[in-house]
Amino acid sequence: MPRKPNGVRTIEVVRDEELKAKEGQATTTFRKFFPQAPPLKLYRTSDGRIGFQVAIALSPGDRKNFNDAYAAVMKVLGERRGRPRGSRKVQAKLRLNEDVYKALKATADKSHKSLSNVVEELAYQARLVS
Repeated sequence: MPRKPNGVRTIEVVRDEELKAKEGQATTTFRKFFPQAPPLKLYRTSDGRIGFQVAIALSPGDRKNFNDAYAAVMKVLGERRGRPRGSRKVQAKLRLNEDVYKALKATADKSHKSLSNVVEELAYQARLVS
């Protein structure tokens, strides 16, 4: 049986002309944090995720600066990473009918969101929360 290497993830990158058009703006935003950075290469994976590739050397104190640059680039692209700052999540266990679960899971998979995000959006649409 072949062994699967630890820590290796393979992604399939798909062509996206819309992202290609935003590379200049994303590079300009990134260079506000790292002025000597080379141009960014934006990509979209086959499962819909967006990312960028850049080759820079970071010192130990640059982690926060890089995180801020990453968030700024994703804002330019209209994407966000993780929860908004100050937002608190609570873990919940739901007992759902199997048909309801399958429908929610299919919706989540189709929209490239988590099942929790789909349930949260439905709660806002139903005006259960403001």
